[in-house]
Amino acid sequence: MKVFTTPRQCDIFVLWLVCVTGSFWPANAQERTRKPIDIDKELRAKVPQDRASSYYHYSLAKWFEEKGDITQAISEMRKAADANDKSASVRVELAGLLVKARNFREAIEECREAIRLDPKDPEGYWLLAYIYDNSRERVGGKESLQKAVKELETMREVAPEDERAYYALGRAYLELGETEKALQAYEKFQSLRPDSDAGYVAMAEYYQKKADKEKAVEYILKAIEIQPESVKSMMMLASLYSQTNRDKEAIPIYKKILKLTGDNPTVQRQLGSSLVDAGQFEDAIRILEPMVQAAPSDTAALTQLGRARLGARQIPKAIESFKAVLEQNPSDPEAEFYLGACYEQGGDPAEAAEIFSRLLEQTKSPTGKYSDEQRNNRALFQQHLASAYQDMGENEKAVAIYEVLVKEDPENSRHLFLLINAYRVNHQTEKALALAKEHFERNPKDIQIGLVYARTLGDAGKHNQGAEILHKLLQLDASNLDIYMNLSQIYLQGKRFSDAEKVLRRAQTLESLREGDTERIKFQLASLYERQKDFDRAESLFKEILKTNPDNASALNYMGYMLADRGVRLQEAVEYVEKALALEPNNGAYLDSLGWAFFKLNDLKQAETYLLKAVSIVKNDPTIHDHLGDLYFKSGDYRKAEEYWNRSLTSGTEAEEIQKVREKMEKLKETSRKQKRPE
Repeated sequence: MKVFTTPRQCDIFVLWLVCVTGSFWPANAQERTRKPIDIDKELRAKVPQDRASSYYHYSLAKWFEEKGDITQAISEMRKAADANDKSASVRVELAGLLVKARNFREAIEECREAIRLDPKDPEGYWLLAYIYDNSRERVGGKESLQKAVKELETMREVAPEDERAYYALGRAYLELGETEKALQAYEKFQSLRPDSDAGYVAMAEYYQKKADKEKAVEYILKAIEIQPESVKSMMMLASLYSQTNRDKEAIPIYKKILKLTGDNPTVQRQLGSSLVDAGQFEDAIRILEPMVQAAPSDTAALTQLGRARLGARQIPKAIESFKAVLEQNPSDPEAEFYLGACYEQGGDPAEAAEIFSRLLEQTKSPTGKYSDEQRNNRALFQQHLASAYQDMGENEKAVAIYEVLVKEDPENSRHLFLLINAYRVNHQTEKALALAKEHFERNPKDIQIGLVYARTLGDAGKHNQGAEILHKLLQLDASNLDIYMNLSQIYLQGKRFSDAEKVLRRAQTLESLREGDTERIKFQLASLYERQKDFDRAESLFKEILKTNPDNASALNYMGYMLADRGVRLQEAVEYVEKALALEPNNGAYLDSLGWAFFKLNDLKQAETYLLKAVSIVKNDPTIHDHLGDLYFKSGDYRKAEEYWNRSLTSGTEAEEIQKVREKMEKLKETSRKQKRPE
């Protein structure tokens, strides 16, 4: 039977047939690779071209976008594109909305269509690069980034004056490891946008990550030339200065940032930290104390305040700060470390040793493997533990620790310096000289090794050789205060008092002096005058120090001891030393001074109490042993007198003082013989 069909049915059949044959029986290879047909798009009725209508729908789309209705915005933008299908810019706008809807496939298609319509318009390439760059987490990192770079490079060819491509390429090239291309792209960006600092900031950040801090400083300075009040750039520059020990340069930058941002706690803490590192402790305290009073739970500010107080020798207040941190965070290793340093500097080495031993135990790895940072921290704890042992007179323990450190890292100059010095203090002079000579001849520019080599030569009575080495070091670094201080000490040992004073006077003129350095030089000058028995000038200088820093425990102790040793103004001597002990109650040297003052007052009971407490803290100090020998000789206990004088001879290093003790021993023997001689 013949079948009749309506015209519409026939149309549908033919359309289906075309679609099927087009899909399954391609005519040639080109047809095989052609993009699949979008049926919905093909069936969509052709919209008459009307630019006014397009603009109307475009405006509606932007309105819906502002309202947050992205779905409706896309619908209206499609209508705008259909009404003006030759507009590349409308296609880019539609692609942007599709990106917001996370419809990346269609967004890419629309970008491609925009590029086909107008290959000279950079916007299609720009958005397509953005899509590829932001699809890395979903699709695959490097491949998507390379696609983004390809679009940006094409955009650069199409629009060579469009700075956006260069900035984005700079970042992308860096991620791909193409550093030279990246830097060239950023430089080109800067040439196109001389009013922007973004390229220089990006280059500075790159070099900062690569630990090339000098290059980072170079580029961030260029950025600041363009944007002199950019807080971000100034913070980066100040931080770089702090990291490269240029804290004095960081300080004015932090102060400028504070003027721009107000009392920003983060900036205040950074400023406080830089002031501490620059040795400007009093200024740091003035900044940090109000912060801590306003926010007692700010442990970062508390830690910096503790460091400032420690630097200013306000030991009890520093201890108070670090204990406050540990009350809030008992496992804070930084606060515990500085608390140990407080006890170490405050004359309580036993407490310090306990803290550093605990830190070593807490950071011990069961596998024995450590990161570089962990290894460095443990080495620091070991150094301070050894120093505490030295202060306690347990020099053998200190030497053992330093020998381990040198064995683990034989090229570490600091560890070698500490080991040589430990040998020197422990009267292993030959070992100290041999090790120092070997390493100094290998590296004559190593100032630390040169310093300890010179001091060891001085201890061995070779003052001229020691001074010669220090003069050579001054040629390497004429601003190094430690060299001047050690040179004056060697001259003092050799009784070249005039030369010692000249060196210290020259040190006073150094431009590199930090806060506290002037006080340090005055202290050594006063000590020099005291050794020459010029007590009036010595006392005058100590009083100058105490006028500006009444809590200088070392100066208080020295004044008291100087008076007591001469047997003058003994009650005043006691008062000076008691003030020192109020600041550092467990300082063995200060306890010895007070015991000696009471000895001079003929209060032998009080003298014995303080001298025994002193020797329990500092076990191998020749002066304390000498004083105890004098005490027991005076009280008639010759056995104990001999015992302590022998200990003084064993631990002593200065030939003159050793000779004095030997003379006392001879006197003791003579006294003993007379007592045994029959009437």
